[in-house]
Amino acid sequence: MTRDNKRNTAIYTAFEDYDGSEIPVPEKGLLRAILLNAIADMNREDEYARKARSYFLSKEDDYIFSFQAVCSYLNINPHHIMVLVGLEESNRSLDSKRPQVSHAAQTKESEALGDREHK
Repeated sequence: MTRDNKRNTAIYTAFEDYDGSEIPVPEKGLLRAILLNAIADMNREDEYARKARSYFLSKEDDYIFSFQAVCSYLNINPHHIMVLVGLEESNRSLDSKRPQVSHAAQTKESEALGDREHK
């Protein structure tokens, strides 16, 4: 799947729990539109893309239209959106990059941690 198709799919994946029969709440519609517009702007190669990137990377959460606040209100995991727009790696790809630790090494490490707790 090309990156552009992945981004278009991201729009729908972000709202996979959306039920068309739920009572419309205008505020939710507005916040969804803000998020969808920012996702679409990430496909551009101009000032709008830069602003969208800044919007997604902002950790601000006290402004009602900030990315973190919008995700919170819509009950969406911000990490999923960040992965979908290409600003973070998925947990799966991070797990595949971690070195594999043998069971013996894990046991030894947990025993060492247990010894520290008892001291």
